Amino acid sequence: MSDIQPTSGYDQEEAHFKKREGEALAQLRKASDARRAETAARDAKAAHWMKCPKCGGQMAEARLENVVIDRCASCGGVYFDAGELELLVAHEKAGSGFLGRLLRGK
Repeated sequence: MSDIQPTSGYDQEEAHFKKREGEALAQLRKASDARRAETAARDAKAAHWMKCPKCGGQMAEARLENVVIDRCASCGGVYFDAGELELLVAHEKAGSGFLGRLLRGK
């Protein structure tokens, strides 16, 4: 009998295909994990998007002078996004702002 194994070529071919399948599965897992993370982030945002931090009620955007503010429909709370308060203060310093008119009674 000979020491040469006739199936050694098949073993190498099988190892090659197994490696390629493993790489393909790793790519599929990576894409699936990315989609899962994106869906989780979107769901987390939807659960908290435009919800009042005080009472949890639904918030709606309202225009106040030159700024769009967030107002709660349940408790009436008014909330500003980053930079919005500064815009209102700058408008007040110009003398034609909402608070100035409110305090002057016009």
